[in-house]
Amino acid sequence: MRLTDTKDLTVERGAVYGHPKVDFARVTGMAKFLDDCPNPVARHALYMVLVKVARLIESPGHKDSWDDIQGYARCGKMVMDLEE
Repeated sequence: MRLTDTKDLTVERGAVYGHPKVDFARVTGMAKFLDDCPNPVARHALYMVLVKVARLIESPGHKDSWDDIQGYARCGKMVMDLEE
């Protein structure tokens, strides 16, 4: 991907999810308590869900983000099942 392609991509995503500063601030605000989760793999899955939740705050009708939440939750459960 060329730099100009990356710029176009961030402009497109910004139109859907808002400015990265706002999006990143939402994620970090919600993630403050993730360190309380003792399992680092579960913590990562939860973090990815929060990324999608932050995006849905800006664009609640964005169906891909809802699907992604389901996918990250499923992946987290798959890992937890292996650890049992």
